[in-house]
Amino acid sequence: MSDPKNLCGGTFGAVYDFYIEREPLARLVGRTVWGIDVSAMYASMAAITQLPDGATVIDVPCGGGVAFRALRAEQQVRYIAVDLSEEMLDRARRRAASRRLSQIETVAADMCALPLADETADLCLSYSGLHALPDPEAAVREMARCLKPAGQLVGSMFLLDGSRRQRFLISRGQQRGEFGLCGTNADLKRWLQNAGFAEATIDTDSGFAVFHARKDHHG
Repeated sequence: MSDPKNLCGGTFGAVYDFYIEREPLARLVGRTVWGIDVSAMYASMAAITQLPDGATVIDVPCGGGVAFRALRAEQQVRYIAVDLSEEMLDRARRRAASRRLSQIETVAADMCALPLADETADLCLSYSGLHALPDPEAAVREMARCLKPAGQLVGSMFLLDGSRRQRFLISRGQQRGEFGLCGTNADLKRWLQNAGFAEATIDTDSGFAVFHARKDHHG
């Protein structure tokens, strides 16, 4: 189980949700605070647009719905937005309504214990959530369980391979309960392999990774 504290609620979640939904502002924050380029994260959301009708998406943690920007109102998919925080789910519901996205379902759940059947989804999104967990590998295994064979996992996370400033910010975040284990690029590769992902690419900009993996065809 992940930390039961509501890390995405309150002031921290409100500030994060405000700037992450505004891509130019998120780029500025990423560049000035972290020394990273977050544009690859937004570009990776195009995976949603490529889904066929009838596909199922799991977005965990969905936060306030940053990935909703890639979903078209007329797109015929099932979109399951999962977050531990009811506050973030409320924001996600408001964002879905403002974008007229009626295909979005919201579910309150721990990303290490998803209340979904095996092989439910064609695509799983996980943006900036794994680094907040004490056991991110458990969450990767859980997302793999919920993906169909050949299903895709797309997401982002902070890693410990970055600059001294990034490692300092992560350390301070860990002290405040905003970051968990994090891990390195090698750790993330191992988590994906151990979870049954046969194909994985990890694009890193200093200590920030955008990853794409495909579950083994044999499940």
